[in-house]
Amino acid sequence: MMGMLAAIEQPDRFASLIMVCPSPCYVDEPGYKGGFSRQDLDELLEVIDSNFLEWARDGSRAIMGNPDRPELGSDLGESFCRTDPSIAAHFPRVTFLSDHRSDLPKCETRTLVLQTMSDMVAPEEVGQYVAARMPNAQLHIMAATGHCPHMSAPAETIEAMRQFLDS
Repeated sequence: MMGMLAAIEQPDRFASLIMVCPSPCYVDEPGYKGGFSRQDLDELLEVIDSNFLEWARDGSRAIMGNPDRPELGSDLGESFCRTDPSIAAHFPRVTFLSDHRSDLPKCETRTLVLQTMSDMVAPEEVGQYVAARMPNAQLHIMAATGHCPHMSAPAETIEAMRQFLDS
């Protein structure tokens, strides 16, 4: 979403955007499936606040969504653990509680929305929602699973990006 907001502010600086499993809002509301109830997010944020390192190591496996490749979850967890603690304390709250749905139609930059299957953080419906509300976006559903296809399926991710950028 940060790239989209920057493209809205200064569209002349962006020829195109590629969004990987984006979500403008993580909270479920009537008529919108963001992936989490507000109660679930509040509980998740409490866990993160009480023990970020433990959440980073355990939660990263679920975020990665590739249980047959546990090393990917471990790699993601270790990257979370290397995050500056002052940033780590704020990033999940800002991310999970933000709502940029009203900004989607404002971004006229040509955009590729890459969406994976079985993404527990940003379900497929979210990718469809984003692409449908951005005036110049196209949705590409990947065979990859989980929230981090750049790690779990780099070749597929790169190929989708190349096709978009070459078109």
